[in-house]
Amino acid sequence: MDFDDLVKAVAPPPNRVGKSEGPHEHHLYEGAVMVAYAMHLLRAEDVDDVRIHPDGEHGKQFDFAAWLQRRGFEKVSNHGSTSYGGCYRSAAGQTITVNPKSGLGDVVAQAGDRVISAECKGGIINTRHPGQVSRLYRGLCETVGLRSALRSCRHRDRASGQSSRSARRNVPSVFGTTAT
Repeated sequence: MDFDDLVKAVAPPPNRVGKSEGPHEHHLYEGAVMVAYAMHLLRAEDVDDVRIHPDGEHGKQFDFAAWLQRRGFEKVSNHGSTSYGGCYRSAAGQTITVNPKSGLGDVVAQAGDRVISAECKGGIINTRHPGQVSRLYRGLCETVGLRSALRSCRHRDRASGQSSRSARRNVPSVFGTTAT
């Protein structure tokens, strides 16, 4: 399956000219990362249904409906008030549900008795501009830190009997903020 259309070539703004490999910046938007990971789960894991939870900005940057339809996923139902929200089904019966609601994890799937939940990050993937590289690194660190904090909360929940919400308020992440 071809994934080349996930990356968008964009002319850089004047302050970033010459800071990317080649004449264009290659933007891999967060929505593109979400569908790529969803497709990976459908192929590589024992998964028949994947849920994607984009926020409004993701829908402005990436055309979920068109991309899924080009991959043989037909929209079978609507979900929410956006044009792209809904359930998409392949000829093989696999489904990707696009539910534009934040706070649920960017990509979520049930694989047997375990839940796979991923936070996705996008960015300019061919840049040497310090600010953009820093943004990619910070996004990765925030995701890893949040995952670590949430794991710690779950462990603390079992050990102390605290609710997940109150435990998360009390666990500082590696970056000095509180995961809520």
